[in-house]
Amino acid sequence: MIGADSSSMLFKFGLKTMRRVFKKSRAPWIPTIKNQKAETPNAIPEEGMIPEIVVSGIVKDFFVGAPNWRSPELQYNICAPVNAASQAVLSLSQEINIHNINNDFSGNCLMAEKLVSEMMADIVGLPREKVRALFSFGGTASNMYAMKLAINNAIPSAGKTGVPANTYAMITEKAHFSHKTVADWLGIGVDRVIQIKSDKESRSIIEDAESKARSILEKEGTIIGFFLNGGPFYDFAIDNIKAFVDLRSRLVSDYKISFLPHIHVDSVICWVWLMFNGYDFTNNPLKIPEEVIPIIKEQFNRIKDIKLTDSWGVDFHKGLGGCPTPCGLFVSNNREELLLLSKSKRGIDTHHLGNDWSFDDPSDITLETSRSAGLPLAALASLLTMGKNGFRTFLANQIFATKVFRDFIKQSEHFIVGNEKALGFNTMILVAPKGVAKPNWDSFLIMIENDEQLLANVNEQVKSFYNWALKENDGANRLGCSFSRSFYNTKSGKTVSGLKYCFVSPYINSEIINKEVEKLEKQFVKFYEIRKS
Repeated sequence: MIGADSSSMLFKFGLKTMRRVFKKSRAPWIPTIKNQKAETPNAIPEEGMIPEIVVSGIVKDFFVGAPNWRSPELQYNICAPVNAASQAVLSLSQEINIHNINNDFSGNCLMAEKLVSEMMADIVGLPREKVRALFSFGGTASNMYAMKLAINNAIPSAGKTGVPANTYAMITEKAHFSHKTVADWLGIGVDRVIQIKSDKESRSIIEDAESKARSILEKEGTIIGFFLNGGPFYDFAIDNIKAFVDLRSRLVSDYKISFLPHIHVDSVICWVWLMFNGYDFTNNPLKIPEEVIPIIKEQFNRIKDIKLTDSWGVDFHKGLGGCPTPCGLFVSNNREELLLLSKSKRGIDTHHLGNDWSFDDPSDITLETSRSAGLPLAALASLLTMGKNGFRTFLANQIFATKVFRDFIKQSEHFIVGNEKALGFNTMILVAPKGVAKPNWDSFLIMIENDEQLLANVNEQVKSFYNWALKENDGANRLGCSFSRSFYNTKSGKTVSGLKYCFVSPYINSEIINKEVEKLEKQFVKFYEIRKS
């Protein structure tokens, strides 16, 4: 039966169980249950169990300790608080188990993917008919689509005979690790992924990219493409996109390259700044705080050139996207290029799918065969219920909150902001060295370049503090942040560790921030006193 009463009843039962067991908690982590004994069997029973008992047991046994992304007291990472409408349509589509394989499986649900594609074309300012987007499992998938397209474009025979040994991909020094993962999986190999050096803002240095590219080409190597930063963790740094597009043109001309190397922007977090396309910053109708307008505007001016590239990514399940995970989107700015992924053109017969009468069959070009219709439906619900102004207001609030937080940390005698020039809503902080005047980030970098022991001490202290804070009061008053052992590399290649505060909850405000800073300060003072004794 469509919309079975049993599904609705069990979902409501599960929600009531969560509210009852966890006391309607707004805590940053789902609280533990005192004296809870496992209710879920560890073996398949001979006879089936009552559904309510199964649901209750699973909630009690497995949900505890999970981050509560809606809580403003959680600043742990980049995962998105879920938009209620997105969750609803996702659940409804999964009730019927709709597959976006081809239109015989999907009904009209492939239209949702098309609508989101058109919306993405609108926010970058490209013709709708030129852009096509495909939903997949996240940023790694977007990077994989891009690199596979780059391979097939540069080496048409690669799909049948493999990737030649002289094939290279160029990524940024500050790139997400998934770029190397993808190069490994696609057979390029991590040793043939060439890293471009970054400046102090974590933006790729175009001169270094050009020097390394020319060195490869002069040795008759093949550069399949450039995979740029579009605002990844930690600094939300967006590369000079136009400069890389111009570099590609020079290289193609100078070396008579027979194809156009692919340019992909890993924009799965900072895509949301594109919502400011068309916004009147001068009159500022949303009354965005004046002190954050320049920050938003500068980041928008960097990301808007994404329309010049071949592809880019969106993760609706990260940051401010509002969707359940996974909900990733690979966006091609030239839909015709997606034919380079065609299975049928490489002799792969997908007859198992019974697609003879399908007039829309994206399974011919998608990475996965079975794709849930819930992903595009959830994204569509988020985009429609939030609207451009909703996303703009949400983003402005997070940037304002980040500025407030960084200002508090700068006033602290114990901590240093490690990315004070970053334009996003993530903040890295580290413990200030003892025995010297508190440095700012730039002077701290100068200090540690000449004193490796100082860096080792600072790294050890921030890690030990975080480890101690996790155990303080059995975690009952846990800090909202997480820890990174390597958010920055010095000129000499040494890593800097820090606490990571990322503001994704729409409920974050100055009061919550002040409360978190006070908790951070009190816990550090207590930790330091214990250490001294």
